[in-house]
Amino acid sequence: MRKTLSSRLLLGASLAALAAGAALAEEDDSRETFLGTISVQGGANPTAPLAGSVAKTSASTKTGTPILETPAAVSVIPRAQIAAQGATSLAEAVGYTAGVVTENFGADPRFDSLYLRGFNLENDKLLDGLRLMRSTQYPTSAPSFELYGLERVEVLKGPASVLYGAGTPAGVINMIQKRAQASGDTTELGFGFDSQGSWQVFGDANRVVNDRFAYRLTAKSSDTNTAVKQIDNRRDYLALSASYLLTDTTELEIMASMHDDAPQSPTGVPAAMLGVVDWDRLRSFDFGDPAINQSDRQMRTLSFGLTHDFGNGWKLNNTLRYTRHDWDYDSVYVSGGTASTATRGVIAQRESFESLGTDLRLSGEAATGGVSHKLTFGLDAMRLRESATTGFSSLAAIDITAPAYGGSFGAPWYTAQKDIEVTQLGLYGVDEMSFGKFRATLGLRREWSDQDGQNVTNYGSTDLTRKDAATTGQVSLGYVADNGLASYLSYATSYLPQPGADIDGRALDPTRGKQWELGVKYEPAAFEGLFSAALFDLRETDRNTTVTEGARTGLRQIGEARIRGLELEGVAELAQGWTLKAAYTRTDSKVLAGEQAGTALKNVPEHAASLWLSHDFAGKMQGLTLGGGLRHIGSRYADDANTARLGAVTLLDLGASYTWQNGVTGRINVSNLTDKAYVAGVGSFASYPGDERTVSASLGVTW
Repeated sequence: MRKTLSSRLLLGASLAALAAGAALAEEDDSRETFLGTISVQGGANPTAPLAGSVAKTSASTKTGTPILETPAAVSVIPRAQIAAQGATSLAEAVGYTAGVVTENFGADPRFDSLYLRGFNLENDKLLDGLRLMRSTQYPTSAPSFELYGLERVEVLKGPASVLYGAGTPAGVINMIQKRAQASGDTTELGFGFDSQGSWQVFGDANRVVNDRFAYRLTAKSSDTNTAVKQIDNRRDYLALSASYLLTDTTELEIMASMHDDAPQSPTGVPAAMLGVVDWDRLRSFDFGDPAINQSDRQMRTLSFGLTHDFGNGWKLNNTLRYTRHDWDYDSVYVSGGTASTATRGVIAQRESFESLGTDLRLSGEAATGGVSHKLTFGLDAMRLRESATTGFSSLAAIDITAPAYGGSFGAPWYTAQKDIEVTQLGLYGVDEMSFGKFRATLGLRREWSDQDGQNVTNYGSTDLTRKDAATTGQVSLGYVADNGLASYLSYATSYLPQPGADIDGRALDPTRGKQWELGVKYEPAAFEGLFSAALFDLRETDRNTTVTEGARTGLRQIGEARIRGLELEGVAELAQGWTLKAAYTRTDSKVLAGEQAGTALKNVPEHAASLWLSHDFAGKMQGLTLGGGLRHIGSRYADDANTARLGAVTLLDLGASYTWQNGVTGRINVSNLTDKAYVAGVGSFASYPGDERTVSASLGVTW
């Protein structure tokens, strides 16, 4: 990777500053907090560090309403659970979550490719409530965000267009960054490594300057390797957060992050080699070429948050974020093959993306008769620009029995230059009503999208100009009993603009989503825990379908898909130091109309289950924690036509840690303990192996 000297010096200086700040932490550990001056409706601050594994509120609802009373399935993966699992990526963090399927491109350091309730979450990843994107024009995903920089990960399931605008009907994943805390000075320093040859060094320091100002600095440098030694990611990450209480009722928050990395693209394995070539050789063989593969990527974010408390239950929140990423890469891909030879090509791309997004919310409380209203009115907007120069070239085939590297590729047979500008504006309102033990929610949104651009190829040009507008809504009715049991019935809709034109040359309409969900949640009084069950019927209409009409072949939006499912999930901190996280998903998917009518959706297992159990020892063994987990991903179809299936797989993970009284913590984790060989995902021409057994260890100190 072509690193700039300044970025390396900046990261090194930051890690040194974390260590040097140790003396400052000794000054005063009893300062009063100031963030609590502006409280969150419904209880605990959903962006603050969570002591333990059971979250009671979620930032993704935008209102702070307790998860127990939220009329939707919500999963929260806090920092404690992330650490216990030894997760280093978003995909690993959500691997024990109901409804989520990960590893769709195997061990892929570029992105976190995730499926939720049958849909690919391409642009449905949020960073602190604002969308994190890479492109609007083709199935892709935002660059992976450094997991060490996150406080928690939240999964809001079901259509979320009322709150977040255009998106799939499956829901969103919201990544919550670490923030400056007013609770006191803390420092963490550590390093780690694993059996693949990966290494990392990390640091995190929070400082309270006075009763109005705090800041936090987080840094990590790492090199993440996979079974294919040439597929790795060298990354430097740096983040700064500062919080300043401007007045007794107004808080300003500033956050910035920097990623410099060099992720290599996995090539996959030709399907014709599966079952013929030894699996261990396949999953570690490099079908690419080190002489060709190169990658240089940077991502920067800068955000401002303002909260003002008007009193009498009303407050104003505003978040503004600028994001930019640039990525230059040359990558070999597999385009087919035989039992011994893989045909290949090269994609060379230079892309740049920048966006400016904001979310302005006014929330408060009112009463009409015996009904209490928690009201939220919002305006969000985003403007983005993307540009990409792409070339596809041919490359000599590679023989797995006698591989030859050091090749070169010629002039591209296909070139494209894409330039797009998009502006989106949304107005929304949500009324959460309470009357006795009954709860009801009404939500409505109107959104406008304006796109201007074109894609010029060596075969011609395509006008990408389009305008879209849509109205989406949500409604629910619930009941909260005194014994900690809550139930709800909800209905919500979504929409997602589609690039391209139909067979008649007209711009494609957005696809539409709708979902009914019936849920039950339970929060026990005897111990910390939250359990949920959700039945859902989710449908997407106006799906693109290829048709042939006379001599013409093109798209008609006549497709419809249905996903029905049951999700069970629970997390609990039980007696005598036991912690439990369990999930089960039963899903039935079907294409109701279109060219694949009657088939099941790809990559949707009928059954999936997971269990993580850990124990904190007491007495003479205090400080020791042992844990382990099982992940079962059921059999599922690998393609839309249902011509191939991925077999079911059950994976075993282990984790252990020991914390000494001086704050030193040693941790060891083993993923895929039995070294199970399996295919994690299938692309157009290649299959992608799942991660092999990996042993990781880390040592850190906190004070």
